[in-house]
Amino acid sequence: MNSVEQGAWTVIETLEKAGHEAYLVGGCVRDKLLGREIYDYDITTSALPEVVQSLFANTVPTGIKHGTISVLIDEERYEVTTYRTDGKYEDGRRPEEVIFVRNLEEDLARRDFTINAMAMGRDGVIRDPFGGQEDLRNQLIRAVGDPVKRFEEDALRMLRGIRFAAQLKFTIEGKTFAAIQYESHSLKQISRERIRDEWHKMLLSSPEIALDLLRKTDALRHIMSRPQTFDVRVQDPWGHGVDPWELAGQWATRAPADLPLRYGIVLTAVRAEEPRIEKTIQELRLSTQLKKEIKSICQFAELGSPREWNDLQWRQLFFKYGAQEVWRGCMLYATLHEPERMPEWDAIVANRKQQQPLWSLQDLAITGQDLMASGVPAGPAIGKVLQRLADRVLREPERNRQEDLLRLVREWGA
Repeated sequence: MNSVEQGAWTVIETLEKAGHEAYLVGGCVRDKLLGREIYDYDITTSALPEVVQSLFANTVPTGIKHGTISVLIDEERYEVTTYRTDGKYEDGRRPEEVIFVRNLEEDLARRDFTINAMAMGRDGVIRDPFGGQEDLRNQLIRAVGDPVKRFEEDALRMLRGIRFAAQLKFTIEGKTFAAIQYESHSLKQISRERIRDEWHKMLLSSPEIALDLLRKTDALRHIMSRPQTFDVRVQDPWGHGVDPWELAGQWATRAPADLPLRYGIVLTAVRAEEPRIEKTIQELRLSTQLKKEIKSICQFAELGSPREWNDLQWRQLFFKYGAQEVWRGCMLYATLHEPERMPEWDAIVANRKQQQPLWSLQDLAITGQDLMASGVPAGPAIGKVLQRLADRVLREPERNRQEDLLRLVREWGA
């Protein structure tokens, strides 16, 4: 048992000694049964929030309105939530109010899927009123109770279900799947940030499973800007006789689990044009850095085979995009055309990286101060001369010596 789990059991023991029920609950129980790595230990208890606060020295009222107190032990944070049921959901996202209850089963009944509606006590016994253990054995994602009601309460649960299916490689149970199809339109109520976060987790697990389910449930339209549909009898852009959305899932899954790379592969596979790429990444409210990385990968898709790049092109691409982006560009090519040679491409990029003479203007053997001392006027001219010198060094790496660069400047009359 690691120290983080030990801390969770310490919290539970403290609550029990004060006369309250307390259990590990939700994803940590699921992952413990599956033997997966656990990142967060959530605790459910019969103790009211103010009682939880009184029992521990360091607490944060993280979500006290909804019964959640964060308990801090040895720099670890444990969310402790009072047994509750949810009131009416008016916006398809969150309950207007919560009602504290004294019964564990009532609390578990409000949860999304059976595999997340289990609790474990210090005795090691699993409290499982909705068959979560059986669904784990059968590799099923099943809603607790009426799936339509669960998704009406919080539409994001539909994407969570698809994400769990992708992460665990489980099947979505029939009624639950039908309910996602029926209710997927209500995803329009969910913030783009919450949708984006679920989509990113899908991309980094099994995009092939996720994209298949997203398409079949029509949830994809709430992630990708106006997702294209392809009839391969009429339109077969890759000549494989396969719908490009299927190819997108297959290719992204076999690529390294790198978020910008997998984004770029999906957009490339479905032949997304620049306006659609821009609309998609804007609507999902991606970070500036991630937007830049995705656009760079899509640009690499237009550069053709890296096997045809000469030495100068390699150096220029490293200088313009950086090592990580060049690696992604090569992985994109390998994923689409030579998946069995990915390790070879990894080695090729690493070898080329070692030979790179210039990564930025700061790597030049001359500075702006040197240029001004040699007579180049301060201002925009300095940057232009440095860029011109960089272009020359990329072509002739042996030129990157101060005396050579100053000689060039004098020859240019800069």
